[in-house]
Amino acid sequence: MKRIAPLFLLLALVASPVHAVGVDLNVVACPGNAGASNDAGTLDCAGGSTLVLLGTFQPAEAVADLVAADAILDMTIVGDLGSTGNFWDLENANRDALNGAPGRPTAGCPNYVNAFGVANSGFAAAAAVQAPSRLRIATTSYRINNLAVVANERIFAFQLLFDLSTSVEAGQSGTTTGCLAPMGIAFAGLIPGSASNTPVTTLTSGSSSLSSVVANGATQPLPLVAQTWGQVKSMYR
Repeated sequence: MKRIAPLFLLLALVASPVHAVGVDLNVVACPGNAGASNDAGTLDCAGGSTLVLLGTFQPAEAVADLVAADAILDMTIVGDLGSTGNFWDLENANRDALNGAPGRPTAGCPNYVNAFGVANSGFAAAAAVQAPSRLRIATTSYRINNLAVVANERIFAFQLLFDLSTSVEAGQSGTTTGCLAPMGIAFAGLIPGSASNTPVTTLTSGSSSLSSVVANGATQPLPLVAQTWGQVKSMYR
């Protein structure tokens, strides 16, 4: 059996403590709600379903004029984005599979502020291949009017969607193979956007033990490491 330890770390033996401030990524439900998980299981690629990741955060300080949430996420797969795993090449080979929405889902996150699920809000995402097995995704959620939030308030940031119906396993012709490759994805950072450019803390660590998502038998991806937003952006140059 192939070892995938170079790409993914084993889960910690002791659960991480819950923090009041941070950024999280889950499936099924948001942290603290029934069904919340960091394991998407084996993806239904043949069935052409959609993998939905839920991004949430708790700001370190009050933001009187929140208008955006800008994030960067790292994805690692077991495979090669240029060949055996190019289903996950969301920059080139399979860019149409990447989508998202700013609004909170109808179930699973009732205790999170639906900050960007309002009229005239929006969401955008783009991906870039960084290495044969590593992809980075930049997202932004935004609203046209200011929202006042307090420190530690639970905020829903986005739904990140991966369309599995674009895979060969779902019957599509072409070369986008590897939908079932072991995969892990985690935040590199999220910054709440202030309309007046008031300095805010960039969130680079999880507020709970559910701060990343794995699928297809992968173990935990690399843990989040505290860093400045400048350091996060420098990784993408």
